[in-house]
Amino acid sequence: MATNLTSDQKLDLLLQEMSIVKDKVVTLEKIVSRVDTLEAKVLSQDEVIKSLTSEVATLKEKMNIQEQIQRGDAVRLFGFPGSNDETNLAGRVYDRILKPILAAAKAKGDISSVPQINNVVDRVFRAGRFAAGANKPPPPVIIKFAATAAAARVAVLKNKRTSMPSPSEGEKSTGIKRFVIAEDLTTPTYRKLQDLQKDERVTKAWTVGGEIWIVVGENSRPRKVKNVFDTVDKILSS
Repeated sequence: MATNLTSDQKLDLLLQEMSIVKDKVVTLEKIVSRVDTLEAKVLSQDEVIKSLTSEVATLKEKMNIQEQIQRGDAVRLFGFPGSNDETNLAGRVYDRILKPILAAAKAKGDISSVPQINNVVDRVFRAGRFAAGANKPPPPVIIKFAATAAAARVAVLKNKRTSMPSPSEGEKSTGIKRFVIAEDLTTPTYRKLQDLQKDERVTKAWTVGGEIWIVVGENSRPRKVKNVFDTVDKILSS
């Protein structure tokens, strides 16, 4: 039917179509402008999120360091038998574990004398309750040394491998294979230490003063883990 239109009608129709196209172009330009604005806002928000994420990571690291410092006068004893209703835990731990190690330290000249319990221990308590069931490992014992017993704590950590008493036959029958003393680590530090010890690329991983040290490869020098919140891959590649 368009072929039967007059020239004026064709012109009017063309102008109408051009007007429609123009309106669509204007609408499209508005949409593009709005998209550009939204993209700018998203990019800005991304930068804010990155900044906040970095701040949170820094705060977590600082909090972990401060908590580890507060644990600096304590150690954890694993495998020590007992019960939820035990009494005189401090005396038992001192007589059975600490005193023999301190006596060995004195014999080696690491300390001048074996201090009495009141000069060594500030507090001793369980980190949790005993689980029901046979051969369940006892919860660790936290040994908090007295403020004046720094030398005794160092002597215990230095001599624990060679002078740690062994479990009795009765204790072994309950599933206790050995007693272990380790630094009292924060949860993030302890978990990262476990992850590193399990990684086949790590030759050795341990802690000194609450800080993780690792050896990667047979002939590598020990190096300190700077941030326990880094991934294992990042730690090993740095």
